[in-house]
Amino acid sequence: MQDSFSLDEADLSLINVMQIAPRATWTEIGKVLGFNAVTATRRWERMSAGGLAWVTAYPSLPQWAERHCLAFIEVDCEPSARQHVVDVLAEAPQVASISQVASGRDLFLVALFTDLQALSRFVLDHVSQQPGVRGTRTHTATRFYSEGNKWRLQALSPDQRTHLSRHSQSQGPPANGTSHEACRDLLLSLASDGRRTAAELAELTATSVSTTRRRLERMIRGGLVSFRCEVSDVISGWPVNAHFWARVPPHELDRISQALVALPEIRMCAAITGTDNLLVIVWLRSLGDSQRLEARLAERFPTLTLTERAIVLRMPKRMGWLLDGHGRSTRPVPVNPWDDLP
Repeated sequence: MQDSFSLDEADLSLINVMQIAPRATWTEIGKVLGFNAVTATRRWERMSAGGLAWVTAYPSLPQWAERHCLAFIEVDCEPSARQHVVDVLAEAPQVASISQVASGRDLFLVALFTDLQALSRFVLDHVSQQPGVRGTRTHTATRFYSEGNKWRLQALSPDQRTHLSRHSQSQGPPANGTSHEACRDLLLSLASDGRRTAAELAELTATSVSTTRRRLERMIRGGLVSFRCEVSDVISGWPVNAHFWARVPPHELDRISQALVALPEIRMCAAITGTDNLLVIVWLRSLGDSQRLEARLAERFPTLTLTERAIVLRMPKRMGWLLDGHGRSTRPVPVNPWDDLP
């Protein structure tokens, strides 16, 4: 791990390119940024080796919530047992992310399951039975409006973003026979490196390169996979992570949620079951921005009632990657909802 967290503007621009087009070739990336492919590769490898930026892949959260079961699990722990519980749950492939939160709950999990029965077994027979766990509360996602792969550093010029727009993949309904289950081997192979080539994936999945390329294309066009260029909190410029719970009149939920996701602070927005029907995860530049954001939301959306807000103290796992205390990636634990339950 490198000791310095400082990156120059070219590094930040490179991360922004990877956020928009995580699988673009190094030649294309170099053209956008004005330097050659070798320089682009070298800069990325330095940041990646330092855990400051990485590209991962996982089942698309909107599609998964629609077809299967995506849950937000709150866990209360005895203080002396908290780290043990984190260590155990971080290794569970069903758990995509873990946050240690300042108020209201000790841990907040984002987890994917094949169905409601699998979720029930995980919460009741595994999480609740861990030594030191005092209680759990579970909310399921009914609809995803935005996830973290849409969040941007905004380090590129409009012309650069336009140039990259041709790398965006058009999405439609999955073709017949294309499902998360059918793409399972590709999803798991991409989890530790979302930029793996078709040749590398073919070797890992024991299929031909041409077959792998067709399967990958169908998976992307069907919207079954999310590619995400992640960045360490310490160099993002948005070091404060917060969770907001809200209540919105049901007939306004879609309209307000779709407006919310246009705000630059929004990392994730999802409709949920329970007393509150909306969960929003935000990144902020300072603690004071939390109050300013609340004021803006109250002014712009008078029918939205914020019922609770909580600051994240530490995030040990984010979308299948373990993180250190500075938010730098250390190693992958790929998101795998099909794995055997503990």
